[in-house]
Amino acid sequence: MRGLLFVFAMLLTMPSTGRAEDAASPPAEKINPHGDKGKCEICHVASEEDLNSWFTFSSTKKKLHKDFNALCRQCHGVEFGHGIGKPTKMNLEALPMDAEGKIACAVTCHNVHVKNGDPEQARYYLRLSKDRLCLSCHKK
Repeated sequence: MRGLLFVFAMLLTMPSTGRAEDAASPPAEKINPHGDKGKCEICHVASEEDLNSWFTFSSTKKKLHKDFNALCRQCHGVEFGHGIGKPTKMNLEALPMDAEGKIACAVTCHNVHVKNGDPEQARYYLRLSKDRLCLSCHKK
């Protein structure tokens, strides 16, 4: 009987794995990497302290955990953005492309570090105003 009580007590204190009460627990807090209060380390290899230091080389600051599109997809999902991973026939605004000359969400159309007065541009982290951005690659 004593052994049975010990086993029962252990089961109650063990971390749960897939039990019904786990489904009721609140989800882990989602950390937004965008904006002034974002967590830089979600995307960047360097710490926030190193990213803000003028002692850190620019090349070190640009090192990311994954390629641009993989970084975005880890939070935004796999079914986003048109043209991602494709070369563009027209680029009137000389938008940056990835290392292979293809459209990459985080560098071609969006820039998470954008700072300007346009509310729509700031909300979606657009590299340019919506009209200029679209018309860079599309005729209308």
